[in-house]
Amino acid sequence: MKKYRFVPGVALLVISFITMMNENFPVIISMALLIAASALFIYGSRGTVYFTKAVKAINSGDPIKKQKGVELMKKALNAGLSNENAVVAASVMLQNDDVDEAREALEELAKAQDKKVSGSAMSSLSMYYWLVGDNDTAIELCEKAMKLGFVSRNLCINLLTYYLAAGKTREFGELLQQMGTSGAASPAVVDFLALNEMFHGKWKQAGAYLEALCVEATPGFPDAYIHFAQVYMHYGEIAKAIGMLKEALDADFARYSVYTKDYVNEMIRILSDGHECVPFIEAANRDNKAILKIANGKFPKYERSEEEFTLPVIPGYPALPDFKLVVSTADTDDDRDANIELSEADEKWLEKHQD
Repeated sequence: MKKYRFVPGVALLVISFITMMNENFPVIISMALLIAASALFIYGSRGTVYFTKAVKAINSGDPIKKQKGVELMKKALNAGLSNENAVVAASVMLQNDDVDEAREALEELAKAQDKKVSGSAMSSLSMYYWLVGDNDTAIELCEKAMKLGFVSRNLCINLLTYYLAAGKTREFGELLQQMGTSGAASPAVVDFLALNEMFHGKWKQAGAYLEALCVEATPGFPDAYIHFAQVYMHYGEIAKAIGMLKEALDADFARYSVYTKDYVNEMIRILSDGHECVPFIEAANRDNKAILKIANGKFPKYERSEEEFTLPVIPGYPALPDFKLVVSTADTDDDRDANIELSEADEKWLEKHQD
């Protein structure tokens, strides 16, 4: 960005060398021009200085320093950065600061000849469209970047999120399969793998993924804990589901998170209500549409029960397995249809029940 910011400095530097080689010009003029050129180079490089300070502040873990880092990122972008750093700065702004300014910068960067720059910019720009509810454009940007040959873990995670938001569970599963073991080191991808197992009725395997993730790795985002609560609900384990949701409250709810603290608190309230917990869990386990609903930060429809339930576990549900002993298997632990592709009727059902 601001790719011509060094031109004045270069021009003065060239002039200063010319005057040095010409005896008709006093040395003092040549030195003055050289000093001026150096000053312009320093001024043109101030964006990089801001950027370096911003990265350090954001990575400090201190909320106050992080906010300062976001402000420095904006100054860095306005002062001028390399295209690679400009994508990073605009992405940070998009998630924390001036959305419109960041979008404009990313739209310009998406036109870059360098596919690494344009692909990365498209991936970040897709977040803006997802935030405003335009899933089709978000998906189009990510798929275009992939067709250009740009592939990154963040791009795949973004695209997986948009596929879920659009109800494209077939594409969601296909992309996970394409990624293979390449994303296994990413907590977000492991969480998506668990969710995909849930779509196929393989709750034991989903629980094994999520126990390893939530108990052993303790991810910083809330999604995995909420999905683990879904697994516990499948087994009728109300108290354990509530416990996992309380763990989610300690996670980092980013601006672009599917879930909010209000959503998690509401789910805790529902599961803690003796008249709502059983019908809600029945609705959450009804079918893949209900699983997808919760995965997208929505609630399935249910009716409050007149009868109060006070036990921590619902009788008649599958027995809770020891997830540590679970090995990968094609067997399902319920009789749900393993086909997760949504039909046209399913798509219309989702549109009708989005609120």
